[in-house]
Amino acid sequence: MASLKGYIKMRFQEIKRQKLAYLFILPTLSGVFLITIYPLFRSIWLSFHRYYIIELKKEVPFIGLDNYKYILYDPLFWLSFKNTIIFTFGCVLATMLIGLGVALLLNQDFRGKNFVAVTILLPWVIPKVAASIIWKWIYDDQYGILNYFLCSLGFHNFFDYGWLINSTTSLLAVMIVVIWQSYPFVAIALLAGLQTIPKTLYEAADVDGASSWQKFRQISLPMLKYLITILLILSTIWNFKLFTQVYILTEGGPANSTMILGIYTWRMAFGFLRMGRAAALAIIMFLILMIATVFYLRRIRKEEGIL
Repeated sequence: MASLKGYIKMRFQEIKRQKLAYLFILPTLSGVFLITIYPLFRSIWLSFHRYYIIELKKEVPFIGLDNYKYILYDPLFWLSFKNTIIFTFGCVLATMLIGLGVALLLNQDFRGKNFVAVTILLPWVIPKVAASIIWKWIYDDQYGILNYFLCSLGFHNFFDYGWLINSTTSLLAVMIVVIWQSYPFVAIALLAGLQTIPKTLYEAADVDGASSWQKFRQISLPMLKYLITILLILSTIWNFKLFTQVYILTEGGPANSTMILGIYTWRMAFGFLRMGRAAALAIIMFLILMIATVFYLRRIRKEEGIL
């Protein structure tokens, strides 16, 4: 207790000495508090209360863990959780592999490299809503260009095939859209990382007679390890809480085949107006993402011998 008081006193003395610096960062800290910290604690508070908008009560009753119990006993939650895990794993894996392949391609010198780089960036800069609407037209069973293209190649079974209304292909169809929009960011980030690797390392490997695969495995991957970890964390977070593309393309259907946690939370909040349960869902998602992030960080620290 005494050590805690001493630490707090020391921190206050530090703030007094550096008060001008803290004054400069105060607006940013205030924005972070209003946009991030306050909503988080507000959501935690709501998750322990019965907040049903239709009831319009002045006082929101405290119900403890009832919201969490309802969610954990709801079969739709576990279906959404399973779909989210499959969706996140597939999107992250494909995004990283495609992004890495594109980065390796752009790291080479060839004619038209700048044009290819700009073309690859286009999916990333297109707004998610616009891109989702375009892909919804592409997947259309009557007028979609995808079915027309497949039929022209001889796959006549895809005539008037409903990609988004078939429960066996709907999740895959949404994943393709998300991967298409996500991989350019990973590719550009990895390309920047590749260009920071000293060329002398590759030249020395050439002298030793190393193959392209050996140079990639022994030089490129180890040098990109920290960047890949950061991209894995970001990609996992973005895909796990994804909402926009799934909502526009399928709204969680058909037959809940694309019902992921983001859509389930939205439906609980704005479909059923159960804000307390929606807040509990948001906290559960937050905890899962925290565990995944800690797992990533511990893995890389263990490889470095820090832990």
